[in-house]
Amino acid sequence: MIKNMYSMKETAIRQFIGQIDWKTNWNYQVIEEEMRRFLGERPSLDVRWKKDVMVNEFTGESKEINKIEKISVIFTDLDEKIKKIEFIID
Repeated sequence: MIKNMYSMKETAIRQFIGQIDWKTNWNYQVIEEEMRRFLGERPSLDVRWKKDVMVNEFTGESKEINKIEKISVIFTDLDEKIKKIEFIID
């Protein structure tokens, strides 16, 4: 029998983050509050953005493109140790 490598909290975080559609409008505070409900604590979220600029060659206009590159969740696990999980989004 294969044992789960992750604690219950870490598994819940992985499932929750995996269900978010990062391409639509999402809200940092809502994610933090939802995670607080099932973790029993308010986790710390660190969102890293990737910024790019697209220039239209015909008009000369530029447009900024912001995408999420990575999100980190910092929480206290069941063994009372602080853990950090990173998810690469793009």
